[in-house]
Parts: sequence; C-alpha cells; structure tokens
Amino acid sequence: MSKAVVKICGIKDIKIAKYAIECGASYLGFIFFQNSRRNISIENCDEILNGIEGRVNTVAVTVNPNSNDLKLYSKMKFTHLQLHGKESLDTVKEIRETFNFKIIKSFNISSESDLVKIDSYFPYVDHILLDSKHKTNMPGGTGETFDWEIIRNYSPNKSFFLSGGLNTKNILNAFNTVNTKYFDVSSGVENSEGIKDEKLIFEFISKVNEIIR
Repeated sequence: MSKAVVKICGIKDIKIAKYAIECGASYLGFIFFQNSRRNISIENCDEILNGIEGRVNTVAVTVNPNSNDLKLYSKMKFTHLQLHGKESLDTVKEIRETFNFKIIKSFNISSESDLVKIDSYFPYVDHILLDSKHKTNMPGGTGETFDWEIIRNYSPNKSFFLSGGLNTKNILNAFNTVNTKYFDVSSGVENSEGIKDEKLIFEFISKVNEIIR
C-alpha cells in the first residue's frame, strides 16, 4: 500500500518546520491571510523556505490572491500554490497559464451538491483539498470537521487532501470513511490556536503511518 501524505499547515517557525520534516511530513503550508493567527510575514517565510529548501513540498496558502501577490510568491521557494478562497475556474486557469506553480484548489463541503463543480477544475490543478464550510471571515483552520459520509464514495480522477478538524482521535475514522491517503492538518497539531506542538505533530504523523502501512 502506498505511503500516506501529510500536510502540516500554518507553519510559522523554522524549528517546527524542520521537526515536521523529520517526522515525515510531505508538505508544509504557509498561510498568507491577515485575519488568521497562523498568518506569516513574507520575511519570516522566506527565512524558513531558505532553511528547508529541497527537503519538502512547500505551499503558499492564499485566499483570493491578486496578481501582485502571485508575482511575489512566484519569486519565493514554493513548490505549490494553494487557492483557499472563492477563485473561479477562469481565475485558476489564468494562474495556471501565467505562473509555474503546482496548484492545490480547496473546496468547502457541506452537501453532495458541493462536489458537482469540482471536476471542471481538474485540468488546471494538481490536487484538490476538501474542507469544512467557512466561518464568516475565516476560510480555514477552524478545527471543525464536515460530514465525511458525503464523500464516502467520492473517487475523483485526482488526488485529494482531506482537511478540516483532523487530529489523532479521528484520523482512523477519517481513513476508514474517505477514499484518500492525503491528509491536511493544522489545529489538530496545536496546543493553542496558531501554536504548533512538536509532540502532537509526532503523534499525528505516527498515527497516520500506523494506519496506512
């Protein structure tokens, strides 16, 4: 059976970044969203990226980025761009054609109808990410799951990350319910909002690898 893929989102310091890599994280996400406690400055992010270059997939997590944002991220050492807002199909297509990013597009799921439009994005993205519905001004990282039964039989022709409220206590149920080996975690490896915990990172990745062998 193929190896699990874990993405730790909301990285803000080099020590945690390096520890997550040592534990086996495949992706690290860096959030550019002012209202989030996981928001990171360009300067801090650049320093971390320089310190881990080539060791892991690095993701610029953005919300409806403008062209200036995208130009800036394209000059940094990111392997992926995550679009976590309400980016239209035309916008994603334009980003794909303009920049040399691998793209992860997120979708918020609360009913089967939310799955209908996703296929149309497939030609322009490398992965999709399924998350819980947003709070009013917070596009992710809420620590809330969605009803995984909605996607129990979802098997798209594209790898997808399961996101939203994952932790060591529910990851086994997630694996048994959802047809993916890609898992995105943020609040589930924090001891307080925005503060990553090494012990929880180790336990989460260990649990995932224990389940998927």
